[in-house]
Amino acid sequence: MSYQRLSAARAQALAPTVKQAAAFLVLLMLVVSLAACGFKLRGATPLPFTSLYTNINSQSSFGSQIIRGIRANSPHTRIVDTAEESEVRLLQLNNRRTRKEVSLTVDGKVEEYELGLYISFTLVDSAGNSLLEPTTLSSLRLLPYDEDNADAKAAEMQQLYADMERNIANSILQRITSDEVIQRYQALHTH
Repeated sequence: MSYQRLSAARAQALAPTVKQAAAFLVLLMLVVSLAACGFKLRGATPLPFTSLYTNINSQSSFGSQIIRGIRANSPHTRIVDTAEESEVRLLQLNNRRTRKEVSLTVDGKVEEYELGLYISFTLVDSAGNSLLEPTTLSSLRLLPYDEDNADAKAAEMQQLYADMERNIANSILQRITSDEVIQRYQALHTH
């Protein structure tokens, strides 16, 4: 009897180890299959130019996100103060916030707003060649509204706009560090 109890205890002790080994094997097979198909995570993408000017206010949260992202992706690219000093210019053409009433209560009070952020930009080299055509990125969020909590809702609105700015900043960084932009710059500047 004691031998059977001992075997059952061993089996229970080994059960998590067997499950862990099986999970490890599944994970290993997944990693090997991804590597075999050529998949790799996109790391930092150094830009082929050494200086960049932007008219986006570097003191704003949005501007600082853009500049931090450029420096993180391409540490050798300097952010310069004037367009004349730069090899490439990231130009913000428009930055517009919207707030639209999307639903009302039976009393005619706003129940929900749709917040929008629209940012247009372009990327050109010092000769004016377009590296990235004028592009508008947008982000929309819904904000349930309650007049009784107007101060809290105003703070929530600002937080939602900040989140939308972060998303758009990331999208801009992905676009200016894309292979298409890098290849276009190299084609224009390789002699």
